[in-house]
Amino acid sequence: MPRGATFGSRTNPASFVHIGRFGPSESELAGFLYPYAFRDVILLREDFLLEEGTAVTGSGIWVAAGLNGTDFAAPATQLANGVVTAVLNNVAGDNNTIRTGAFWLGDNDCGMEMRWKVADGTNLMFEMGFVDPLTSYDDLALNDIDTPSITNGAVDVALIAQDASQTLTTMAYITDGSTANMNTTKTNLGTRTPTNATYLTCRVQLNGAGNTSSAFVFDENDALVESASHGSALASQTEGATLRHLWGAWETKSTENKTIDLDSVYAWQNVRSIAV
Repeated sequence: MPRGATFGSRTNPASFVHIGRFGPSESELAGFLYPYAFRDVILLREDFLLEEGTAVTGSGIWVAAGLNGTDFAAPATQLANGVVTAVLNNVAGDNNTIRTGAFWLGDNDCGMEMRWKVADGTNLMFEMGFVDPLTSYDDLALNDIDTPSITNGAVDVALIAQDASQTLTTMAYITDGSTANMNTTKTNLGTRTPTNATYLTCRVQLNGAGNTSSAFVFDENDALVESASHGSALASQTEGATLRHLWGAWETKSTENKTIDLDSVYAWQNVRSIAV
């Protein structure tokens, strides 16, 4: 059996060096062990295990905001495994958002995923992923999804998004970067839309190797249903040296209340950039 004394006597325990002793650094075992290498990895695991009615803001690292509606908080009737809920107000343009501080870095291979559902996904706009600091956190970063434009002070973004009020009513992956000739780039994620009252998971992964990035959408059973990658050319890259928020935002485009359940958020990044 392993012992604490043995762990503490090793060189570089719970590190990439330690994992490397198992075999190739990109093996399946190494990938499984990545989150446990706490000397070299920052890991956020949030299942929102809060008492009923507890607001997200003031509960750890999270900040909730929004234009009207009800900010994210644990519901009065709690659910197994924890969840927080926001209710979008019944005025077109009202929204609710959730974020961490801006301490995620593409150069350190930051990644995130949100597992969420909406009771009624019609006339819904949403975006989630990574954004640099915004002018207002009561608004979204994406202004137009048909011919994508980034607004609200954002410059470096990597977002899975949808805007049911536009010509493109299905999901897309949107990136932009602050370095010259990094342009706003969109890849349609099939014709994917949220299924009412059914969980889906959206993941965004940045890669410090060449400022590339990827997006993935998983169904309620964690099967991969859509993906996209950006960065094969400078025009579709996003600047990895910019600190960003982990960010999620939902907006109604109609006069109907919409309930968003956020089940979990996971995020990770290397403690330091890694030469490749």
